[in-house]
Amino acid sequence: MLNAIETRTPPTIDYLSGLPEEVSRIAAKIAAEVAQIDNALTALDDLLNLLQPPHTGKIRIEWWERNGHRVPTPVIWSHSKAGWRAVRVPGTGLSRRVKSARDFNDNHKQVKAICQNVTTLLKMREQALAPIAMFHRTTAGTLNTNVHRLTMACIGIDLAMGFARQVFAAEEQPCAEDEDMLPCE
Repeated sequence: MLNAIETRTPPTIDYLSGLPEEVSRIAAKIAAEVAQIDNALTALDDLLNLLQPPHTGKIRIEWWERNGHRVPTPVIWSHSKAGWRAVRVPGTGLSRRVKSARDFNDNHKQVKAICQNVTTLLKMREQALAPIAMFHRTTAGTLNTNVHRLTMACIGIDLAMGFARQVFAAEEQPCAEDEDMLPCE
């Protein structure tokens, strides 16, 4: 026979007690990795600046605002009558955009290799941040949905308990001395 105390006691949530620390530890590791990637991108941008002449077609890595965060964005600078303008370009295929004509020819191979590294680092940065973005999206939706469901469930339980107390309060439950019946509380 099962012990009535063990079967009626709700489970503890000890296995969840370390969850906040675990999530914080993982987030800190991801943040450290992204910081290293950002430092490498900044160093590569400095190299791109040194190896290319100040003419239309110069590739740089600029930090632009997106969703309240500054993110590395490859740009190609162009000059017109209105002045200098940075045009955003995708990170993929960046090495194909490297100019090789005239003043750009001397360092074309080096700049192309740097742009390949930039593309790799941008992909790594995106992959490192993807789990946090997914976690944020899924937990926000789940918690928002569950709050309403849990509220409704608690209201239903309170109503059922109130009804049960009204119905069964007048009746006295017999205490069982027999082993097959549940003990009185």
